[in-house]
Amino acid sequence: MAHEHKCCNKQKVKLGTWSAEEDETLFDYVINHDQVKWSFVPELTGLKRCGKSCRLRWINYLNPNIKRGNFTTEEINLIFSLQNSIGNK
Repeated sequence: MAHEHKCCNKQKVKLGTWSAEEDETLFDYVINHDQVKWSFVPELTGLKRCGKSCRLRWINYLNPNIKRGNFTTEEINLIFSLQNSIGNK
C-alpha cells in the first residue's frame, strides 16, 4: 500500500513520477515567489500533487542552490580538519 500524506487524504492527487511539465511548473512558481506556503502551491499552480510532495520535490531535485555530486578535495580537507579540531559532536 502506498503511503499518502495526511494532506492528500481528502483530495485526489497524482502519485508517482513527476513529469517535466510538472517540474517546470513548480520551478517557475517557486523561483517567482519570495515566500512559498507549500500547502497552497498545488491550488495556485494547478498541480495535482499535495503540498508536501511539492516541497520535497523542490528540496530534493529542483532547488538550484543545492550542490549535488561528490565533495571537492577542498571540502574533504575542510571536513577532516573540522572533525580533527572539534571531534564528532
